[in-house]
Amino acid sequence: MTCESHDYVYVGAFNVFIEEELLKVIEAWRCRVCGTVLAGERQMGPISSTEGMRGPASQESGERWMVVARQGRGSLPPDAILIKASPGSRVRVESIELHDSSLVVKDDLSVVREVDGEPPTTVRVYELLSVLKGYIDLSVWPPKVFTLQAKQQRQL
Repeated sequence: MTCESHDYVYVGAFNVFIEEELLKVIEAWRCRVCGTVLAGERQMGPISSTEGMRGPASQESGERWMVVARQGRGSLPPDAILIKASPGSRVRVESIELHDSSLVVKDDLSVVREVDGEPPTTVRVYELLSVLKGYIDLSVWPPKVFTLQAKQQRQL
């Protein structure tokens, strides 16, 4: 179902930490009519109410918002980025291991390396709606992910 004028309601936030330092907040809104999800990243500091917002991901087309947590080393700091992906899409991310930079989203929304079909080792990918109302700690690897969502809804 699509709608001409979305009526978004706030769904929740996902906080990104390194130990006790809050790096950013990733937020999501869902249209009450058609289910389209709007997401955005907010860096810390003064910002406007719409800064960091990105275009919607349509549930009908199979698009999903994904959070890519990346391990840091050297000049590449640990980070979590927001991407929009759908089954079969290819995703390029900056990572410390070259073979983990090019990923493919499978039909079940799992993510594997494009080169050999194995899971990446220096990045982790989470479906945004499954980790909302929670946080991730990037100070350890693999990162610790906590959410208040019911277990049957989580897909970590």
